[in-house]
Amino acid sequence: MAFAPNPSHSNLDGHEPRAGKQSMVITFWCLFGLVAWCYAGYPLFMLALARVRPNPTHVAPWTPHVSVVMAVRNEQDRIRGRVENLLEQGYPRELIQVVVVCNGCTDATEAILRGLAATEPGIEVIVSPPEGGKAEALNRGIAAATGEVVVFGDARQRFEPNVLERLTAWLADPTVGAVSGRLVIGAADDAAVSGVQRYWQLEVALRQAESETGSVVGATGAIYAIRRASYVPLPPGLILDDVLTPMRIVLSGLRVVFAPDAVAHDEASPDSRTEFRRKVRTTVGNLQLLGAEPRLLSPISNPILARFISHKLLRVLAPLCLLGMLAAGFLAGSPFYLWLVWGQLAFYALGVLGLLFPIPGLGIPAGFLLGLGAVFAALFQSSRGAETLWGSGR
Repeated sequence: MAFAPNPSHSNLDGHEPRAGKQSMVITFWCLFGLVAWCYAGYPLFMLALARVRPNPTHVAPWTPHVSVVMAVRNEQDRIRGRVENLLEQGYPRELIQVVVVCNGCTDATEAILRGLAATEPGIEVIVSPPEGGKAEALNRGIAAATGEVVVFGDARQRFEPNVLERLTAWLADPTVGAVSGRLVIGAADDAAVSGVQRYWQLEVALRQAESETGSVVGATGAIYAIRRASYVPLPPGLILDDVLTPMRIVLSGLRVVFAPDAVAHDEASPDSRTEFRRKVRTTVGNLQLLGAEPRLLSPISNPILARFISHKLLRVLAPLCLLGMLAAGFLAGSPFYLWLVWGQLAFYALGVLGLLFPIPGLGIPAGFLLGLGAVFAALFQSSRGAETLWGSGR
C-alpha cells in the first residue's frame, strides 16, 4: 500500500532550515563586504596606491584668458562681494571675464550685476528661465564665455587670493582637462552637520589620493576649472554638473586632478534639515548621471570605471546593503549575528539622539544617519523639476 509522503519529513533532519540560515550568513557577509569596501576599503586602497604608484602632474605657471562662470538665484546680499572677490584675485585683470547667469532671479540680483557691469569691464550678465535649472544656466554662461579656461564657482563661497593662478597652473599639463580646487567649510554648531564635516575631510583626502594616482571622480562644484573646448552642453534639469562635466573629460582621455592649493571657503549648513536637503539633492544627481551619460558604466569607454562604482554608485547602494544586513543577520538566527544586528541598531539609535539633541560625541553617528536617510529619501521621493532641486553641491 502506497503512502503519500509527509511534507514535514524533509525538515526532520534540519537540512532545509540549516541551508536557509547558511544562505543568510553568506548574504550578510557579501553585503558587509560591499559596505566595508565603500567606506573603508576603497579609501585605504587609494591612499596606499598614492604612496606606491603616484602619477604626478606637471604644474607650471600659465596665464591664459579665464572666464569665471556662475549661475545664481536670488543672491542680492552676496553677489556684489562675490564679484569683487573674483576681480581681486591677483590675476591679470585684462585676462578675466566674469559671466553671471541669473536663473529665475526675483530679487535685486540682476540689477546689482548690471550696475557692476556698467562700471567694471569684463562682466557679462545673462538671464535664464527658472525651469531650465542650473544646467541650462551654465550652458548659456559657457556660450558667452570667451576664455580659454572656464572656472566654475557659486555665489556663496569665497576664493582665497591667487586661486585663478593656481588652477590654471595645474591645467598647464596637457594631459589634464579639468582641475578641482579644495573647499574648506567653517565650523558647525549642529552635531549632525559637524559629523558630516568630518566625513567631508575624509572625502577631501580621498580625492587627493585619486588625483595623485590618475583622475578624481568628479569635482567640487564651488571651485573647479576646465578647458572651454572640452565643455559639452549639459542636459536640461541635470543637477551634478560638477560630476558629469569632469567625467565626460575623463571619457575623452584627459585627467581630472585635485589642486589642494586652490582654496575656496564656505559656511557650514545652519542646521541638519538644510544639510539633509543638500544631501538628497546630491543623491538624486548621482542617480541622474547614468541616464545622462550611459558610457560611465562602460569598461571600454570609462578608464576609471572601478573608481566611479566605488566612489559614487556604492554610496547610493550602501544604505540598501545595510538594510539587507539587518534582515540577513536577523534571519541567520545565531547569537553572534543577532548581536551584530543589535549593534547596528544601537549605532543608529545614537545617530537619532545626535540628531535630536546637541550631545557631544554623537556627531559622527548623527552625520552618518543623516546621510543614510538622505539616500532613502532620494530613492523613494517623487520626481521633481530642476528648479526645485536648484542649489550648490560639493
